[in-house]
Amino acid sequence: MSGLNSILESAKRSLNANQYGIGVTSHNIANAGVAGYSRQRAVFTASAAEKMPFGYLGSGVDIKNIQRLRDKYLDQQTYTINSNLGQASQRQQVLSMTESLLQEPSDSGLNAMMTQFFGSFQDLATHPEESSSRNAVLQRASLMTDSFHRLSEGLAATKINISNDVESKIEKINTLIKSTAEIDASIVTANLQGQEAGDLKDQRDRNLSDLSALINIRSSENENGSMSVAIGGTMVISNGNYQQLKTGSVAGSMVVTTLSSTTAVNVTSGEVGGLLKLYNTTINGYQKNLDDLAQTLITQVNKLHSAGYNLADPAATGIDFFTGTDASTISVSAAVQQDINNIAASANGAPGNNEIAIALSQLQNAKTMNGDNNTVFQFYNGIVSGLGSEIQGLDTETKSQQLVLEQVSAQQSSVSGVSIDEEMTNLIKFQHGFEASARVINAVNTLFDTLFRM
Repeated sequence: MSGLNSILESAKRSLNANQYGIGVTSHNIANAGVAGYSRQRAVFTASAAEKMPFGYLGSGVDIKNIQRLRDKYLDQQTYTINSNLGQASQRQQVLSMTESLLQEPSDSGLNAMMTQFFGSFQDLATHPEESSSRNAVLQRASLMTDSFHRLSEGLAATKINISNDVESKIEKINTLIKSTAEIDASIVTANLQGQEAGDLKDQRDRNLSDLSALINIRSSENENGSMSVAIGGTMVISNGNYQQLKTGSVAGSMVVTTLSSTTAVNVTSGEVGGLLKLYNTTINGYQKNLDDLAQTLITQVNKLHSAGYNLADPAATGIDFFTGTDASTISVSAAVQQDINNIAASANGAPGNNEIAIALSQLQNAKTMNGDNNTVFQFYNGIVSGLGSEIQGLDTETKSQQLVLEQVSAQQSSVSGVSIDEEMTNLIKFQHGFEASARVINAVNTLFDTLFRM
């Protein structure tokens, strides 16, 4: 009887194992098209053998665990690539909008406005006493200062938008941190109970992938199955505990800190890293260059203009053409706006003298920028071409990172992706195993009937 009971127990274990295998196969097939799902595999092991008079006899099969097929090294590579891609794409997006703000080349761009401004002094030199020429100077100067104001306000608005975008992304990061920590705690609980939490780990990996696109992370799995996650060396998730982030300001720069600290987190990449670099460095650089250009125009034009004479009788000198100190404050002086006869064209006050007007028109060719190495047009065109080159470089980097990400994703898919053909083969295998186990049970049942009838 003990022999038949052992065979029955062995067949029952086989029946359960194959049934479990069918369940795992069904789960894989159902999730074949789900992004981020990792293929699972039922791992079986021979159960302990029983000692018999003639030796040891196997007692069947045990279900060891459900194995989740995933390459952790490829996950880490994916997080790094996601962060680099997030940074490059975010910078490309913002700088492309900045390029649109410049409106170059066009008839309404600052380059065209400066050309028309200096050209109006050339016309004034031809007709230094005519009101139409003086009105043209005032109008062209006003259009040029309006262009400076538009660009300055646009760059300031860009920084505000970047700041708001960082705040929004920090909220997303905090949501992901909290969710990941909660999932992590559930995984640890499942592990302590001897259960495999493959689906929970997939969800945690998806969270970390989303998190890595937003900010640079490093993760490591602990012996108890929990995940430790750090951002720039600052631990944000550990053993189910977590700390969230906020934005702050240090010396005028935007930084990211934890809620419990004022120490800046070392954010180097991801979408937030790209935005911080834009806010703290890139846009500031363009603002400074624009202010330097406006300040040089103010200084150089006023230097020549204040040395000239207006059309008053007697002719007066010492009148500034511009007021202000930078791109946001540059403006035609009140004296010139109120009376176009205060525009100085003469170098000596004599009627018809045009030496100052000529000097002002030739200022466009004077090397007054970058330590007297560039003209105002060369300096401004350098800003425009530099921006275009940076955008082009970011476009190349974005495409490169996307290509690498596709390659790594393909490698990960070869490890953890579901193959319907393979699952169908497993299904047939487990189905036949289940049927064979059922036949063994029927055979044992027949043997029991035979014994009972004896």
